[in-house]
Amino acid sequence: MGGVGEVTVPTVVRRHNSSMHRVRVEWREMDQPFSNDPIPVDHLPRLSDDAFVSVDRRYVWGSLAGVVVTALVVVAVIGLIVWRTEAFVVPVAVGVGIVVVLVAIGAVLVVESRRLAYQLRERDLSLRSGAFRHRVETIPFSRVQHVSVGRGLVERSLGLATLQVSSAGPDLSVPGLSPSDAEQIKSAIADRAAIESEIDDGPDGGDDDLPLPPPWPAP
Repeated sequence: MGGVGEVTVPTVVRRHNSSMHRVRVEWREMDQPFSNDPIPVDHLPRLSDDAFVSVDRRYVWGSLAGVVVTALVVVAVIGLIVWRTEAFVVPVAVGVGIVVVLVAIGAVLVVESRRLAYQLRERDLSLRSGAFRHRVETIPFSRVQHVSVGRGLVERSLGLATLQVSSAGPDLSVPGLSPSDAEQIKSAIADRAAIESEIDDGPDGGDDDLPLPPPWPAP
């Protein structure tokens, strides 16, 4: 450590070449006082519940498609068993139990579909989900590695699409979007991710020394 108020901090030094991107951490003395003050939670930015956009209402029918098909298969199998064996009580009781379970699963899917919503901000994308255990996941654009739009068979039949965002951490999928909205959000995220990458790498794309916040005073 140098004089009073000086602290040695790690500095990220980026070196670019045609084959790889190398990151080297160096220790340099900077005339920067160390601080680690607490941050009041009330002063932190918050996600506004009013700004979340619910997915398309048709998404609930796509979620229930598997349950409906399974229920029809169960009813057909139970009817075949009754017709072949002339047994009635046990097969029907089993079939009714399975249908009740499927109805409960369908109810949970409906509740979860109604809660499913996304929020697109200037620097991140958030997804709200969960029927019983509510979750809010957020991916900053600076971590986005790939973004795409997918459409399965059921989604195509309903005129829907799923936005898939891959990042350096957990991935995020936003289903129940119209194809036009999904493409617009995809383009917006790709553009913002490119801007964030340019900010991180420096304006000239060459050597760029970016000091990290000092985690602790050097001994």
